[in-house]
Amino acid sequence: MNSLKGFFLQNLPVKIVALVAACVLWAFVMDDQNPAMESGFSVPLAVLNAPGESRVTQSADSVRIKLRAPRSIFAAISSDEIKAFVDLAGLEPGKHPLHVQTVIPQGVELLSVSPDVVAFTIDPIIQKRMAIRVVRSGASPAGWTVAGIEPETSSVTVIGPQSLIGTVAEVVGTVAIPKTATGDMDIEVSVQPVDEDGEVVEGIRIVPKVVSVHVNFARSLSRKAVEVKPTIEGSVAPGYTLADVRVEPSRIEMAGVSKTLDAVTSLPTEPIPVAGLTESETRSVALALPEGVTVTNKMVTVHLVVKRQ
Repeated sequence: MNSLKGFFLQNLPVKIVALVAACVLWAFVMDDQNPAMESGFSVPLAVLNAPGESRVTQSADSVRIKLRAPRSIFAAISSDEIKAFVDLAGLEPGKHPLHVQTVIPQGVELLSVSPDVVAFTIDPIIQKRMAIRVVRSGASPAGWTVAGIEPETSSVTVIGPQSLIGTVAEVVGTVAIPKTATGDMDIEVSVQPVDEDGEVVEGIRIVPKVVSVHVNFARSLSRKAVEVKPTIEGSVAPGYTLADVRVEPSRIEMAGVSKTLDAVTSLPTEPIPVAGLTESETRSVALALPEGVTVTNKMVTVHLVVKRQ
């Protein structure tokens, strides 16, 4: 035993130096043969627990992940082992900046994620009942005039993200009058949601999308275009004022016998109650038609602009 101990203790400093040198040489050789490397991966961003009945939009669909590892590890892993995700569990509607979370193989160092924060918007899907406004295009057939246009249903359901539904001012359908018409007819009309500027709002579903419209023709009727005048009933809430009232269309073409039309200088709407109103509104209002007068569409759109005094 003493001889064995003496063997190990003999020239101990020299042996320690030799051991350290061997370790350094081994590390040098391993580093030279299996050096550490850096590499970047483009990874799709997975979304977990997305809320139902909502439209979810995000500022990025993928992220760039930068990793460091020995070359041998990079050679052994696949891109499927590198994942990026965000969790939407428990989030309310609105905008949310969320940090990207990652899953990487063992022995790999995460250097960076770009972008590391992705903005998400959760927009609930809602539905709303809205009135239809039917307009006509094309001239009446020779010897005939359009005495009336009536859709089979006065309203439809609009379905879509809450932010888009809020931009829909009205639902409009256009009836193309055939030049060959010789009497009353039913026409299938597609309806569309439009904003205040008359532009179609995309991303909205309408039920039903197509409605049947009955077109009534009459012979030997004169036509005359007059101004539409809104009939305001009541007063807005104290501290507010009705700053403006706009009607679309502002003029309507009437049909009827000449004697009746000569007595009509404008067309009033049905009463529009504004009592207690504190904010601007857009309404679909019927015309109050005199006896013997017909129009292509009895409904007009009235924009009520309410301002604080």
